[in-house]
Amino acid sequence: MDLRKRRSMQMLWKALFDLMTEQMILFSKITVDQICERAMVHRSTFYKHFDDKFNLLEYGLNQLMERYWELPLEKRIVKPFFWSNEFFEGSESHKLVRTQQRDELFLDCMTNYSMRLLKKDAFIFFQHSKTIDIPQDLLAEFHVSATIALSVWWRKDPERVSLTQLDQYFHKLVNEKIYDLGEDGPMIVPKDVNLEDTQYHRSKNMDGK
Repeated sequence: MDLRKRRSMQMLWKALFDLMTEQMILFSKITVDQICERAMVHRSTFYKHFDDKFNLLEYGLNQLMERYWELPLEKRIVKPFFWSNEFFEGSESHKLVRTQQRDELFLDCMTNYSMRLLKKDAFIFFQHSKTIDIPQDLLAEFHVSATIALSVWWRKDPERVSLTQLDQYFHKLVNEKIYDLGEDGPMIVPKDVNLEDTQYHRSKNMDGK
C-alpha cells in the first residue's frame, strides 16, 4: 500500500478512535465531518479511502485485532474464552468497547464483525476435522452460536465461573470430537490464506453519516 494512503487511513482511524475513547462520543452520533475535522483532512480524502464511517470502523478493528489473529488458530477455536481474554484485557480494543458499551449501533457492528470472523476461523478449522460427518459450514455456524450463547450468559455475572471453566462448559455442550483433527495433529494456517475468500464474507448495508 502507498505510504501516503496508509498514513491518511491511519490518521482517519486515529481520529475516530479518539472521538470514541477520549471525547466519549457514541459511534452512532459521530459524523464524517467530525472525523475529518479531528484528523485535519478534507472530506474528499475520507471518501477517497472509505465508503462511510462503518467502513472506517472495520478498518480500525482489523488494525486492533492484528495481534489476536497471530495466535494459533487451534487456540482461538478450542479455548475461545481464555485466549480472547488474554488478548483483550487492557488492550485498545477493550478500551474501545468499554467506552462504547451504551451504543447499540456500535455493539451491533462489533457483534456482526466478530461473528463474521469467528465463522471464517471455524470454517477453516473444520475443513481439517476428520471425525464428524457433518457439513463444515454447519459445524462453523454451530460453533459460533455456542460461543455467542455462552458469552452472553457469562457476561450477566462474570464472577460465577472463570474463563477456564467457561471453556470447559463449552466443550461439554458441544461434541468434543468435532475438534479432533485425527492423525494430522495441530494445524497451521498458511499465511497466504485469504479469509475473505470464504463464503462467510458479508458486505454491510449500512450508510455512514
